[in-house]
Amino acid sequence: MPARLLLAAVLLLASCLLAQAESSRHAVRVALAPDMVDTLSGIVWKALTEECTRIWEREGVALTWAGAGDGTDAVLPLVFNHREVRKHDHKGGDAFGVTLFAGHSRTIVVSIDRAREVIAQRHGLADSSDAMSLDIAMGRLLGRVVAHEIGHALLLTLTHAAEGLMRARFETGDLRPGLDGEFALAAPDRQRLAIRFSNRRPADVALATFTWREAPPAPSPLRARR
Repeated sequence: MPARLLLAAVLLLASCLLAQAESSRHAVRVALAPDMVDTLSGIVWKALTEECTRIWEREGVALTWAGAGDGTDAVLPLVFNHREVRKHDHKGGDAFGVTLFAGHSRTIVVSIDRAREVIAQRHGLADSSDAMSLDIAMGRLLGRVVAHEIGHALLLTLTHAAEGLMRARFETGDLRPGLDGEFALAAPDRQRLAIRFSNRRPADVALATFTWREAPPAPSPLRARR
């Protein structure tokens, strides 16, 4: 290989490694700590984690699913408990999940039963004769629900956006694969996230330094359109 081509290849490799290191250094690292009060299949769990991880990767947030780890910026308990969701849902029982704020802590609570009810309606979005297809559709829906609740926890707000990931309701069509643009942060939320984590140091646990002072009496849940 000519010296000029070799030098170009070395410079390209160095540039890629530097970009990768820079991206890793600036990613917000969030650890989910799951608590399975209700049960779900391994297929559902895999689809859930893949969908949720993919949504937040596009926003510069790296998720892990086994609790606190080195260099974690935030640890969020993730509880799958339908009864707990119902206890905080005062508007008709159609909430998929809620984010509970208490002092410095944020806890995400998700209803597997509610997601299962929506998937059971099918509406042509999953093959009713194929249990695996139904599990994948349910995992994808739950992944989007969990991603939405993570948004509340990271943005420190229970308000909703007019569009994107943080909108208040999901439609039946939101079970479909793809739809990346439908589950991205709207520009104001993306800016808020960037400001929140712009000055953090790698060793900081960023959320632990914030106190929620304006929480309403009950969380604002993500709901299914009737």
